Amino acid sequence: MKTGKMIAETLRRIVYPPRCLLCGNLLDFRAESPLCENCRPERYLPAEPRCYICSRPIGQAGDRCPGCRNHQSRIRGRGTFVYDGAVLESVHAVKDSGMKAYIAGYAELMIRYDGPFWRGQGQFFLVPVPVHARRLRERGYNQAGILAEELAKRLVVPVWDGLERAEETRALRGQGAKSRRDSLAHAFSVNREIPRPQGMAVIVDDIYTSGATVESCAKAILEAYPDQEIRFWTFSIRT
Repeated sequence: MKTGKMIAETLRRIVYPPRCLLCGNLLDFRAESPLCENCRPERYLPAEPRCYICSRPIGQAGDRCPGCRNHQSRIRGRGTFVYDGAVLESVHAVKDSGMKAYIAGYAELMIRYDGPFWRGQGQFFLVPVPVHARRLRERGYNQAGILAEELAKRLVVPVWDGLERAEETRALRGQGAKSRRDSLAHAFSVNREIPRPQGMAVIVDDIYTSGATVESCAKAILEAYPDQEIRFWTFSIRT
């Protein structure tokens, strides 16, 4: 059975060759890396020092970025790459052009650069940011859900789907921080019938913008489980 799946996957890659997730160029069907030889993800790593809440680059170690100070963000975490240039275009391709094949590569790169940090955090489980059912039907997938599953396979940790979308919101792209927070104030809820794993909850998404989504997700979780420790991990972070 395993050999059959490997043959099927090889044939699929021959017919539909993978693409570099940063520049979109075709890769050899035998390529193991999600990147071509010319793309260097290191250029998109956030510079040190970084905000101790959200991990954005800042001017002084031990400080908070203006966004976290102004909006009193409390949930700490990490965005692996800066949301700019080819990273920005790649995330848009996943959201708008159906390039969900990039997501496994996102997980590989996130673990390459931030895996050691998370492996040092003790026991944890992943919580994908849910999308509304209508948007799921339109897009055909939830990129945060796929990303969480890909990360979980590599880290051997559980994924918890107990966080659900309680109401649909208008598109957040282009909204300011306050508008995002207002839109998401009651967007999420917790399904207590889904058993919650032990350990720290790590909210997973493709991008951290203002922190409104993460804070709203955390609010819903804490209303159900007040003692739950929560962090976040995203593929990219807007600076």
